[in-house]
Amino acid sequence: MSLWPAVGAGFERRQPAKGMDIVGERVWGWWRRQRAKRLDWVRARAIMHSAREMERLSEAALDEQIGVVRAQAVVERGLPMAVDRAFAVGYEVIRRELGLSLHPEQVIGALALSEGCCAELATGEGKTVTAILPAAIDGWLGRGVHVITVNDYLARRDAATTSPAFKRLGISVGVLQDSSKPLERREAYLCDVTYAADKQIVFDHLRDRLCAPLQPRLAGLLLDQLCGATDGDWGRLVVQRGLYSAIVDEADSVLIDDAITPAIIASPGKEGEGEAHIRIATLLAQRFTKGVDYRNDAARRRVELTEAGRAKLAEVVESDGTMPAFWSGPRRREELMSLALGAREFYVRGEDYIVRDGEVMIVDRSTGRILPGRQWQLGLHQAVQAKEGVKLTPENQVAARTSYQGFFQRYARLAGMTGTAREVAHEMYEWYRMPVVAIPTHRKVRRTRAADRVHETEGEKLEAVVERVASVQATGRPILVGTWSVTASEKVAAMLTARGVPCQLLNAMQETREAGIVEDAGELGRVTVATNMAGRGTDIRLTDATRALGGLLVIATERHDEARVDRQLAGRAGRQGDPGRVEFFVSFEDRLIRQHAPGWMLRLVRRLPPALDLAGKAALWWFCQRAAEAQWVATRAQAARAEAWLDKAMHSVTR
Repeated sequence: MSLWPAVGAGFERRQPAKGMDIVGERVWGWWRRQRAKRLDWVRARAIMHSAREMERLSEAALDEQIGVVRAQAVVERGLPMAVDRAFAVGYEVIRRELGLSLHPEQVIGALALSEGCCAELATGEGKTVTAILPAAIDGWLGRGVHVITVNDYLARRDAATTSPAFKRLGISVGVLQDSSKPLERREAYLCDVTYAADKQIVFDHLRDRLCAPLQPRLAGLLLDQLCGATDGDWGRLVVQRGLYSAIVDEADSVLIDDAITPAIIASPGKEGEGEAHIRIATLLAQRFTKGVDYRNDAARRRVELTEAGRAKLAEVVESDGTMPAFWSGPRRREELMSLALGAREFYVRGEDYIVRDGEVMIVDRSTGRILPGRQWQLGLHQAVQAKEGVKLTPENQVAARTSYQGFFQRYARLAGMTGTAREVAHEMYEWYRMPVVAIPTHRKVRRTRAADRVHETEGEKLEAVVERVASVQATGRPILVGTWSVTASEKVAAMLTARGVPCQLLNAMQETREAGIVEDAGELGRVTVATNMAGRGTDIRLTDATRALGGLLVIATERHDEARVDRQLAGRAGRQGDPGRVEFFVSFEDRLIRQHAPGWMLRLVRRLPPALDLAGKAALWWFCQRAAEAQWVATRAQAARAEAWLDKAMHSVTR
């Protein structure tokens, strides 16, 4: 049996620990994570040895062996011997059908997944194929396995890659896309293994919750089959058959970064409600001065009016006879002003959102991808729209909602894989009961890393970046320039173009071309400027010529809030033992320093003698990154507590 209990046993949401339970959970979690880190090389090699003995089997004999092992896996579910036999058969099937022989490290990764762990596998180590082995065992049970990726392209690609192996194992494969109609979705979920982007699974779950009260699931399914449900029957069509097993690719992005993002199905509110008040607040915000009329609370991304600001607002309202009666209430007008000022201070175009076709679209801070259909809540989205001068959309009325964290806790079996998880190992275990297991690379990492190049101003830094790119590009070596935001990526691309250096730009504005741009980024003389999206899930493959030139050069234009995002970017170079190099260019005007560096520390570092200069600057960036990481951990924990409180309140109301 598995060493780790199912994360979603009973389909109950995990509640945050309280009091001394917090200490007990952390000690118990630490012990279990230590056990999970013990990689079983002996077991992995025994599986590979058994698989090699099957190489001499005929096709018919192998099919017969598959049937025997499948029956044993169902009867002896979870027993190590049954898992090992299933993995050995799966190993040989992958070799014959896909032409790939798994490495010992991949087998160890598959064992970790089968035990409900999060396997940290470096870029290029073959996560897609590794997931076949644990997915096959759960697929044989017939209760449905969801292999979850970060976008539709990866779901489609991975399903096409793995289908031949699954078919030979007697497992049906489905895939979901944005264009999938309701009946197609139901058919995909009825398959043994379903590939889909996270948003497809989550929002199908919410739609099912909306129609479930109107029809019992089993009776409704039978009725639909008898009556011949059509693709337009969303109102009464339940598509999912439950949440049994999931393997989450890019688990840190889906389970941690998106944990605080609510998934909401909403109905549009009434046109014009509150629009005039938000526009008035946006205009009034232009008269208010930071530090005098209001203070910024960076930790909560909120604005607080000072006494002077409250008095100023009251005076403006009282002296203007045209103000609506709504503004006569002090609390109402102060909340509106705080909202408008917060939208101006903390939500930046090109970083938090973009404007496309007159619409404000949220950008995921961790991946740089657009979050279509998402809105900030409680009037914030409308405040940002008013700031940008675009048409205000009605504030949505929530019909069904869940957090990503709450949703994935509902799975009876949950596992994950990613290239960067050790920094969030505590959160992975606390919220999902998933120990993080770091899997060694199959080949030695040949990537080199230079010391950070520190500049006084952002302008000096970017000039140095352009100079470095121009000099290296002349040799033909491929270069990936990583930036933090859409705005920064466009600025760097414009500077390179002005310098006569051709480049490919990849950010939220070119999302549909992401895979193609990333796949070509390793070609001779290619320069790619990208945000964090930089192709998570898509490898940058080198040619013989570019490998001889030293491989991919990754140039980061600043450090991110969390070190794992820096590691993810650095991991673009040096995949599967390829050569590569990583260089970070930073400045004292970077966002990370502006938001998290104490003034005294910044002054001290700037005055250090030459002998201590390098160490002092490294310590400054290390401190700021730890402060930013702690802030995000606190934010996610606060969101989890709020979600747990909301769940409890909703349950008490419905009883």
